Amino acid sequence: MLDGDEGELLSKAMRLLVTLGETGGAKRLARIRRSQVAGVSYKTAGEPTLELLESFASTGTKVKTIATLNPAGMDLERWAQMGISAGFAEKQRRICRAYERLGIRPTCTCTPYLSGNRPAFGEIVGFSESSAVAYSNSVLGARSNRHGGLDALAAALVGRVPLMGYLLDENRLGDVEVRIDCSLRNEADYAALGYFVGKNVEMDEVPVYPEMKTTRDRLKLLGAASAASGSVALYHVLGFTPEARKGREKLCMNGRISESIVFDDAARRRVYEELSCQAPCDLVAVGCPHCSLREVKDVADRLRGKRVRDGVRLWVFVSPKVFEDAKGTGCIAEIEASGAKVFEHTCMVVAPLEEMGITGVTTNSAKAAFYVPRMTNNKCGATLLSLRDCVSMATT
Repeated sequence: MLDGDEGELLSKAMRLLVTLGETGGAKRLARIRRSQVAGVSYKTAGEPTLELLESFASTGTKVKTIATLNPAGMDLERWAQMGISAGFAEKQRRICRAYERLGIRPTCTCTPYLSGNRPAFGEIVGFSESSAVAYSNSVLGARSNRHGGLDALAAALVGRVPLMGYLLDENRLGDVEVRIDCSLRNEADYAALGYFVGKNVEMDEVPVYPEMKTTRDRLKLLGAASAASGSVALYHVLGFTPEARKGREKLCMNGRISESIVFDDAARRRVYEELSCQAPCDLVAVGCPHCSLREVKDVADRLRGKRVRDGVRLWVFVSPKVFEDAKGTGCIAEIEASGAKVFEHTCMVVAPLEEMGITGVTTNSAKAAFYVPRMTNNKCGATLLSLRDCVSMATT
C-alpha cells in the first residue's frame, strides 16, 4: 500500500499514518476492525473537504473496517423542519454520499457504541469523535487515540493505526487524582465536573476519579466535557470503569499519581458561571453526545402533559438506531406531542445555528455549552442547566 501497489489513495493514507507513527514514536502499525470518521458536517467541513471527499470516492477504494460517521449538519430526512436551507442540505447530502461510496456507514452519530460499532474490552480501534474516544477508552476499556478526521479516514481505508499513545499499557495508568468535595446533584453536575477536570489537567494526563454512584449516561456527559475543555481521552473511576475495578493501587503501581485537584461547591459554581450567557434562550437542546434510549425516555417522562412555549424550540438529538428503538416504545410520539422535536444525524454543535436565526442555546451538555459560542463566532450564546431545568425553561 505504501509503495502505491493498491492505488494512490491508499498510498497517501499509508504515508499519513506512517508519518504520525514516526512522530509519536510508534515501532509498528496495529490492525483494527473498527473506525469512526469525523469531518461530516458541511458547516465545519466546507467546500474544500467536499471536493476532496468526492475525489477520494471517485477512485472506487473501500474502507477495510467497520466504519461509521460522525454527526452531519442536519437531520438528513427532516432538515426542512430544522430550518436548514436547500443549498446547505444538498452540499451535506453530497458529503454523506461520498463517504458512503467509500464504504462508510452513514450512521451520523457521535455515539457509535450505541449504534452497532461498539468495541470490546482491550480492542484497538481508530475513533475520531473526542467524546467517543473518551467513552470507548474509559467506560468500555477499548483502546483508541484521538484521531483527526483525515487520519481516522486513513485508518479506515488501511485497516491499521500506529501502535502508540493510549494503545500501550504504560500510557493508560493514572496521573492525577480528582477529589470531589461536593454533591453531584444531576447529570449537568457530572458534565460540569468533567469540564473542570479537563481544564485543570495537562495534555495526555489521565485523571482518576474516586468511587461514586453513577451511570454510563452520566459518564458519557462527563467524558465529553473533559475531552472538549482539555483533550482528555482516558479517565478512570475507581470501582466502576473496567481498568479501575481493582482500586487505586492497581492504577498507581507506577507511582505516577503525585498531585490532586479538588472539585468543590466553589469550583462547580465557577463552571456554571463560565458556561452561562446573557442572550435569551430560543433553543433548548439535549443530546450532545447523542441521547441513549434511557435518556430519551427521561425526556419523555419530563415532558408528559406539558407544552413547549411559543418562541422556544426544544430539540432532542439521537442516532438513527436510538430513534428507531425509541419510536417503538412510543417515546418519540410522546415527546413530539409536546411540540418538541427529535432529530437524527446531527446536533446543536455542528448544525448551522447562526444561519437558522438561533441566538441562545440552553443545554445539559457542558461540551455543547463550551463549543456552541466558539462554533458560531459568538453569534450564539449557550447556558448549562440540568435536564429538569432545561425542560422547565422550554415549557414555563
